[in-house]
Amino acid sequence: MVYVPVEVRGRIPKRTAAFFTIAIAVFTLASIVLALTIFSLPAGTVAVVVDPVSGTVSKPVIGPALGFKAPWAYLISDTYAIEVVEFVQMEKGAGRWEFSAPVVLTRDGVTVTVEMVVRYRIKPERFDDLVKRFPQVDYDDKVLVPKARQLVRDIISKVSLEYLIENRDVIAKQIEQQYREAIEQDPALAGLIDILDVNVLNFILPQQVTEAINRKVAAQQDAIRAQFERQRVEELARANFTRVILAAQAEANATVTRATAQALQISLLANATKNAVEMLIAAARANATDAARLAELYIYLSGLREVAQFGNVQIIAISGGGGQIVPVIPIAR
Repeated sequence: MVYVPVEVRGRIPKRTAAFFTIAIAVFTLASIVLALTIFSLPAGTVAVVVDPVSGTVSKPVIGPALGFKAPWAYLISDTYAIEVVEFVQMEKGAGRWEFSAPVVLTRDGVTVTVEMVVRYRIKPERFDDLVKRFPQVDYDDKVLVPKARQLVRDIISKVSLEYLIENRDVIAKQIEQQYREAIEQDPALAGLIDILDVNVLNFILPQQVTEAINRKVAAQQDAIRAQFERQRVEELARANFTRVILAAQAEANATVTRATAQALQISLLANATKNAVEMLIAAARANATDAARLAELYIYLSGLREVAQFGNVQIIAISGGGGQIVPVIPIAR
């Protein structure tokens, strides 16, 4: 190791040392005073300066902003953005604005857990009045949350479980409207906070009640299906019965029509035969015996004409002493 000799030729003068000491002390004090007197606010934040010496609260300072205050004064700030208070089934604990959901009883004694969300916004221009009423800025714990619980309890306790299930939307709207009115009329928060909306998320029922409701719904659905099937069978039976009745009526009408036509045809044929026989007898000027034979012969020949229209026939004429006999022998094809 090599030693290098150092020669000190003189000391710092006491006056210079004192000057530097005083300068450092003044700079340190000025920095502290400056730090205590200057403050800055980010966007979305509002604050007031509280002076404990004079007991005054300044007008709100809305961020972003840079301001000055007395070194002994302090700030109380809050956000004027939209805030959310959640009422959940299980309190999470880690969330500042998360609270356990109100557990209330219906008029018929059924426990209901109401999950809901309240959105609100403070009025930054009146934050000084809010601080004067709530120096700890704990208006949510002291007013918003307990009033919501009380309001839900009052509304649910007046209705039955059946009415609550059938009118969920009506009850949710009623909670929102009455809560908004309650905050607007509350002497501690009137004009300081705007309630934006109240959303009722769920009406949670005990498990045994939920299971009973599910069984009831399933039974109602089965009854509806059975009724629909019964109506379908009845309608099908009525349709079949109507079809059978209409078919029978149509057949009966057709039978009557055919019988009427046949009767009319027979009547016309009989009249025509009668007229033809009468004309033949008149033309022959036959007596009663000859008239009868002429009528028989005409009818016989008419019958032959009818037979001849339906197939081949062979006519054999045989002459005898007693008269003429004309047998007809059909010939099969």
